[in-house]
Amino acid sequence: MHYPIAIPTRYQKFRAQFYRLVKWPCLAMCLCGYLFIALIVMLYLSMAPVYQSDLELVLPGTGASSSVVLDNVGQVVSQTSAPFSAGGFNPRVNYKEMLLSRGVLNLASEKTSLSAIEFGEPKIALTEQTSILVVSIKGSSAKQAETKAWALYQSLQEELSRLRSDEVSHRDKSIQRVLADYRVRLNEARANILQFQQDSSLVSQDQFTLLVSSLQTIKEKQLYLHAEVSNLIDYAFGLGKNLGVSADLAGKAFTLQSDVEFRGLLKELDISTSQLSEYQSRWGNGHPKVIAEHQRYQAARSSLLIRSNTIAGPHAASVFSSLDLEVNPMRAQMFADLIDASAKEKGITAQIADLRRSELHLQDQLKIYAREAAVLDRLQREFDLAEAVFTSAAARLEAGKADVFASYPVLQLLTKPSLPTDIHSPILKLGLAAGLVGFLFITSGVTVLCNRRRIIKVLLKRS
Repeated sequence: MHYPIAIPTRYQKFRAQFYRLVKWPCLAMCLCGYLFIALIVMLYLSMAPVYQSDLELVLPGTGASSSVVLDNVGQVVSQTSAPFSAGGFNPRVNYKEMLLSRGVLNLASEKTSLSAIEFGEPKIALTEQTSILVVSIKGSSAKQAETKAWALYQSLQEELSRLRSDEVSHRDKSIQRVLADYRVRLNEARANILQFQQDSSLVSQDQFTLLVSSLQTIKEKQLYLHAEVSNLIDYAFGLGKNLGVSADLAGKAFTLQSDVEFRGLLKELDISTSQLSEYQSRWGNGHPKVIAEHQRYQAARSSLLIRSNTIAGPHAASVFSSLDLEVNPMRAQMFADLIDASAKEKGITAQIADLRRSELHLQDQLKIYAREAAVLDRLQREFDLAEAVFTSAAARLEAGKADVFASYPVLQLLTKPSLPTDIHSPILKLGLAAGLVGFLFITSGVTVLCNRRRIIKVLLKRS
């Protein structure tokens, strides 16, 4: 029996192929997987291009310290520790969280005139064993990515400046309150000193020191003058013993020598003495001229004794009635030295007496000053302590204003935000490679699934 050959229509061909495909479900699964992978790759490659700008930030690795010494007050030390010296926290992590904080991102989005969602969040990588932060941010264009990176960096710096200023402000307020208390104590200490100086005779410790120094000087001077008086007494005693006169008699001798009448009578006595000696040697004692000259001699001598008794007294008159110092200048000089030594000895003795009275007065005054000096010294120590505390606190306040990087270390821009030249995503090579890997994975899976019975039989035979 012969059947005619029927030529299938296009619909019949499609239906036959569909039934054949349904009879092979693994093949259908493989085709669906290929389509799904292809769809994903196409969607990835059709995405809008994205550009990425990178910048690097670095923190300093060492701290800084400064010391200020205030003469007779104290010392102020300002020290900024290295940001990584404390083991409790890592400032890089703090800065990472600040870069991701809402305040910094909102401020950066305002600078770029974008919404917070459009601006997006940056990616931050912390390089191990370094103080470097690598910041990456994406944009729809190369210029936008660079602008967003700059805006992010500037916003972070502004936020750090605000935090530092806020910290300094709070610290200043706290120290100012403490300074107000210190200032009150300082004023009270100063007022106590002023009140004591008004009520007492001691104004400063220099007075007490000067008084002690003056008293010591007076004592030393008295010792020196006592030694000098002793030397003068010994000198005057020896000189007077050799001359046979005292200093008082030596003075009277000069008084007689300066009297004109006494000088005339002494000259008359000398002439009469020489004339009488000449006459006696020539004629003897009984000659009338000798007798007359002897009477003249006695008259001159009597007048001289009367004059010297009138001027210097009887004792001096008996000693110096026949003494002419002009004839013996060396003896006159010794008389003058004796008078000078006696006068100096009396003057120095009077000076010692005055110094002794001054010493007693200063000793009485020293007892009063000693009590007042102890009180003034206590008040001065209290004032110095209050001044040192106040000045140190004020200096610490000024040093703290300069130390603005203690809590928030300085952040430097190591690498400027880059202007991307290549598209960050989508990457054609990456999409094709992902599709190829997907195809290989689906093909391998379907192949294993279709031949699972053969694989099981082979495994059973081997076992």
